[in-house]
Amino acid sequence: MGLALASQFEQCPTGTRLLASLYGICSGSPVLLSAMGLPDGAILKLFWCSTENVLSRRNFAPILLSTLFRPLQNGQDALMALTELQVAVSFLPARERELGSFRFLCWLMANSAGTNMMFLLLVKLSRRFLPGCEFRSSQGPWNLAMVCLTLQALEYPDLRANLMGFIEMSQKWYPFAIGLMLSLLNGSVQWETFAAVIFASLWRKLGLERYLPSRSTAGKLEDQLHLPGLLSLLGGQWLPATRPQRPTRRSQERLAGADPDPGASNFQLFGGQGHRLTD
Repeated sequence: MGLALASQFEQCPTGTRLLASLYGICSGSPVLLSAMGLPDGAILKLFWCSTENVLSRRNFAPILLSTLFRPLQNGQDALMALTELQVAVSFLPARERELGSFRFLCWLMANSAGTNMMFLLLVKLSRRFLPGCEFRSSQGPWNLAMVCLTLQALEYPDLRANLMGFIEMSQKWYPFAIGLMLSLLNGSVQWETFAAVIFASLWRKLGLERYLPSRSTAGKLEDQLHLPGLLSLLGGQWLPATRPQRPTRRSQERLAGADPDPGASNFQLFGGQGHRLTD
């Protein structure tokens, strides 16, 4: 996994690299503070997106910042963080190439806040029927990956997609099917996944992308703030907003598992052929 993630990271534009770098730094901060004998409570207040921390204690920073953090208590948490990061860097670069790096960073903030607020709303509404769900939290860039997957699926909703290699459906149902499958596997409703799918559907339905800075405005701000130079240490390519790279139908078909291109990344969630437990 480490080598695959490193290979993916090398191909990531600057905005995606910034998100991945901040995710690693913020997730590792509590571990570092604990090793130094310092309290890490302030870190958790900033990043822990749950109804208890955000709505009851009125710590609103996690609405925007929780995508940069996942608590690392043991090796399993570290493996989950690496897996989550690998999924994110499989989807986010295409979105950055379409929007340009500056508009992509604005998109990250808007969708981080939007998916987290949707998550808090779903948990708040369901706590009467599902006691204990108020202790769940939304952490890491998984929600952003699910937003990208949902937007791609809705771009061509009638294309066919495979789940686990034996369940075929149209792409418009594919993100919801992932949420259902993960809920069954984990034995609890994966509210963060459903929140991301619902918010992405609203983002497309309501045309919320029009509220991002225009390409001309983004180009002017890039020049005034000297962002390409400031972020050059991260490596990768800064993508100007004035030269978007729209995804092709061929790339959308690769998402659905059709028309494979050996020379391109065709990562698909749970798109393998699957195996019987007795094999």
